Parts: sequence; structure tokens; C-alpha cells
Amino acid sequence: MGLIWNCRGLNNTLSPTIPKIRALLGSKFYDFLFLIETKCSTSQIFPMFRTLGFVKNFGVDAVEASGGLWVGWRNESKMKLVKACNNFVILLVEKYNGRLWYLVLSYGAPCLSMRASVLMEMEKWFDTCNFPFLIVGDFNQVDFSCDKLSSSQRPIDGAEEFNLWKIRNELVDIPYKGPRFTWCNNLKGDKRVYEQLDKSMGSKEWFSLFPDTGIKHYPI
Repeated sequence: MGLIWNCRGLNNTLSPTIPKIRALLGSKFYDFLFLIETKCSTSQIFPMFRTLGFVKNFGVDAVEASGGLWVGWRNESKMKLVKACNNFVILLVEKYNGRLWYLVLSYGAPCLSMRASVLMEMEKWFDTCNFPFLIVGDFNQVDFSCDKLSSSQRPIDGAEEFNLWKIRNELVDIPYKGPRFTWCNNLKGDKRVYEQLDKSMGSKEWFSLFPDTGIKHYPI
């Protein structure tokens, strides 16, 4: 079980995000913690969560207060870093029955023009991996019109390419519980937008190993 949190800013110890994350971590046992858009250096994050048991970690520093990824995991979680870049981190997991599988923690490019290249880089890795895999994270991409609520009726940029990428790689969506929308632009009136940007999907082989898996969306 893991906790994924889109921080949208974690650049000081007084951030209100930190006690919220700590409260969730105290309520259940989590194997790993994945933070997205930390907007700070990894050296600032590790001390915040090391005392909670996440003694192994890897991160990508933010660039001028933009982006930033960090993942921490426990000794007993039997995870090993395999690959990392600015948009995703891949861990090899040994879980249950000694089975090996990959956990891909993703952060899609915010800029539409760069999104396809991130997906293609991930797809190249799919062709080489020799174990089932699960992908979880913020893709910065809406799949369908029902996953967006706004006053605009424009077609969703990037949706067709994203869905073709899923079909081409035979990815299976993991069912979720909780609110549909995982992001809001926090604007007022007609300018307010809600979207489902966070999602999870697995290879067919992974889903056959863990068919009862589910994702829980917490309120925005």
C-alpha cells in the first residue's frame, strides 16, 4: 500500500501539507510515499519523513521552484530503484509469494508539447521490462470529457494520443473509490475547472496477479 500526494509546494517545514501527510501516514501502514511537485530539493524532504520509517529514498530536485519528485520507502518493503528521470521513477518490488514486479511512479509533463515524449520514453521501457508493472501518478492529462468539469466545451487536447498510448501498450485501468476529480485550478465562477489528472493502470499480467486492487481518491 502506498500514499501518493501532489504537493504543489513543499518548500518549507511550515507548509500546511506536511501535517496532512503525516496524519494519513499515521492512520495506516504504507510501504512507500511518493510526492509530486515538491518545488524544493530532495535534501529538504528526506528529514521530514525519515522519522516515520521512510529510510530509503530517491528524488529529483525542482528546477527554479517548479516540479520536483520524491519517493521514500521502508527497509521491509523490499524495493529497489531501477530507473528515474524528471517525469517518472521506477522501482522493482518483491511482494507477497516472492513475486517481482515494477512500480512506475509518474508525473506527466505539464506542457502539452512535451507530454508525448514522456509517454514515448516510458513506452520504450515497457518493451524491455521483464516483469508485470503498475503505473500510478499524476499524468497531467484528462482521458475523456466526463473527467473534466468546466464552462468550456473545447475538445480535450492530448486525450486521443493518451488513449492510443494506453491501448497500444494494453494497459488496464485500476478502479478507484472517492471523488472523480483530483485537481482544481481554484479560480472563481466560470473560470473554475475540475479535472481527473491522477490515475493508475497496470499491465495485463500485473492485473492478473492482483485483480482485487483498488485506488482511493482523497478529497482535493
